[in-house]
Amino acid sequence: MRGRVRAAAGTVAIAVLAGVPGGVDAQLEERIAAVEDGTVRFGYRARPEVEVCEQGVRIGERHLWWRSRYGEDEGRDCRSGYVEVEVRRSGSTVREVELVRDFGPPGSGVVDLGEVEPEAAVEALMTVARGGAGGGDGPEDAVLPAFLADVDDPWPGFLDLARDRAVRTDVRKVTIFWLGQAAADVVSEGLSALAVEDEEDQEIRDAAVFALSQRPVDEAVPALMELARDADQAETRRVALFWLAQADDPRVVAFFEEILLGRTP
Repeated sequence: MRGRVRAAAGTVAIAVLAGVPGGVDAQLEERIAAVEDGTVRFGYRARPEVEVCEQGVRIGERHLWWRSRYGEDEGRDCRSGYVEVEVRRSGSTVREVELVRDFGPPGSGVVDLGEVEPEAAVEALMTVARGGAGGGDGPEDAVLPAFLADVDDPWPGFLDLARDRAVRTDVRKVTIFWLGQAAADVVSEGLSALAVEDEEDQEIRDAAVFALSQRPVDEAVPALMELARDADQAETRRVALFWLAQADDPRVVAFFEEILLGRTP
């Protein structure tokens, strides 16, 4: 079984990273593009907290798209430390990017490039995510596999992709979603800025507010309170209030007293 894992919760692609090794990996994008009609497979190191399983993906203690007839830890077929993806191309268009979860050998006709450096994999996936004008799910699909890669400090690149209005909205929303799951302080600041960007579509601002709600509570609650109080857009304030109401934090009660009852906590 080979299942598709997509971040339909609204799945990362990031900007070009420095220091991509020379040699074969430096031409990974060209090697993928050389297969005009077919499927290319490659693998790379995953972040230490990542497990790819037949049932879904685990990142630390979190289960994503976990579907199984077994219990949480019964009958699991999982792999840590390594990710494989298959890129399906039709002409010059990437139609699908699939996270491989059956761990078997590639199917007949699949071009297997073997293991590549994670930086090269992310760069190639970034190209897919940014080049989505031709249609298909490939650009959105490329986001999660890139998010799982073991690269240093990718978050500024994630934020660049999320802010890029030339990128398809679905790809931006998926990137924003995964930013909400990232373990990096810089992410909350970037999401807060995106949530109040006047030139942005409300759909993107709402996605940024939701992503903030998924941050650790000590980051999420103050950021959401600031948006609920000060955002210029009424809809952004409303969405921030909604997600604040879901938070289990004593500061929220005092904040609602301030906002709704005119009291000062």
